[in-house]
Amino acid sequence: MALYGTEGIVLGARSWGEADKVMTIFTRERGLVRAAAFGCRRPRSPLAGAMQMFVHAELQFAEGGRLETVKTASVRAHHAKLSLDLTALAYATFVAEVIREFMPEGITDEAFFDRLSAILTAFETRNPRVTALAAVLQTLAAAGLQQSYERCLHCGVLIEGDAFFHTRENGVLCADCRTEDSAAFSEELRLLLISLEQLDWAHPPSLQLRGGTLMAAESLVLAHVQELVGHPLRSLSFLAQLG
Repeated sequence: MALYGTEGIVLGARSWGEADKVMTIFTRERGLVRAAAFGCRRPRSPLAGAMQMFVHAELQFAEGGRLETVKTASVRAHHAKLSLDLTALAYATFVAEVIREFMPEGITDEAFFDRLSAILTAFETRNPRVTALAAVLQTLAAAGLQQSYERCLHCGVLIEGDAFFHTRENGVLCADCRTEDSAAFSEELRLLLISLEQLDWAHPPSLQLRGGTLMAAESLVLAHVQELVGHPLRSLSFLAQLG
C-alpha cells in the first residue's frame, strides 16, 4: 500500500463498526478524500484528537481502492469557537456539507484549501451567518456552479443599478432583456452577493448589511443549493432548530 502525507481539514465523519470512522477530509494535495480511521473512537487512539470536525491536521494516508486509510494524524489547528458556540458550529456544518456535496473528490485545489482554512478562522471572529453565506458562494464558484450577478445573461451587458433575476437561468437580466418570469433584483442585493462571492478572507471588508437584504441573499443562494442537491440538507435542519 503506497503511503503519502498531506495537510487536511476534517469536513465529515460517520461512525463505522465498533470503534472506527469514515472521514471526509479536504486535503491540500488531493482535494476531497474519503478515508477510514480505524480505532479512532477509542479514547486512547493516537488518531482520536485529529479525527474531529474542522480540525486542521498533518496526515499520512495509505492509498486504497474505495477508501484511503488514515495511518497517522497530528493536529495543526483546532478552532475552539466551533466547539463552544452552537451558532457558529451550525453555520460551519452547513458550509462543510455544501463542500462535501459539490467539490469533486481527488482533484487538487490548493487555492480552495487555503480559502477553507481562512474561512474556518473567520468563524472565530466574524458573524457566522455572513461568513457561511460568503463561504457557500465561493464554494459554488470553485465548483463551477455559481449564479451570474454582474452581467446580463442574454446580452452580456455589465449591469448597473437595479435589474431582474431569472431563477431557472440562474442569473441577472438587464431591463431590456427582462422576461415575464423574472423578478425584481435590487442593486443592494446584487452588490452584496458580488462582494461576498469575491470576499478576500485575508483582508475582509467591513460590510454594512440590512437584515432584509441579507435574508434575501440567503433565500436566493439556499434555493439554488437545494435545486442543485435535489434533497434536503441535514445541516439546514440543525440551523432551523436554533430558530
